[in-house]
Amino acid sequence: MAAPKGIWKVITASSVGTLIEWYDFYIFGSLSTIIAAKFFPSENPTAALLSTLATFAAGFIVRPFGALVFGRLGDLIGRKSTFLLTLVLMGLSTF
Repeated sequence: MAAPKGIWKVITASSVGTLIEWYDFYIFGSLSTIIAAKFFPSENPTAALLSTLATFAAGFIVRPFGALVFGRLGDLIGRKSTFLLTLVLMGLSTF
């Protein structure tokens, strides 16, 4: 059975998005000691590092819940609308 014509475009876009997402996690984890020193109080470096790692862990813990919420929303209102909503939410969270 031959694959639909646009399937490679979808696979490529999904792969690039996943690659960028995991690259962000890798960079955050690799730079956690530097991030701890820059963003958290320096009186207690251990607490600063643990706060940074807790922030890192929150990204992994929340992922399944986001998948449940936005997966269901995608089934109800459409995947394209849900995708655009998540893009807007990510864009707004950077301000």
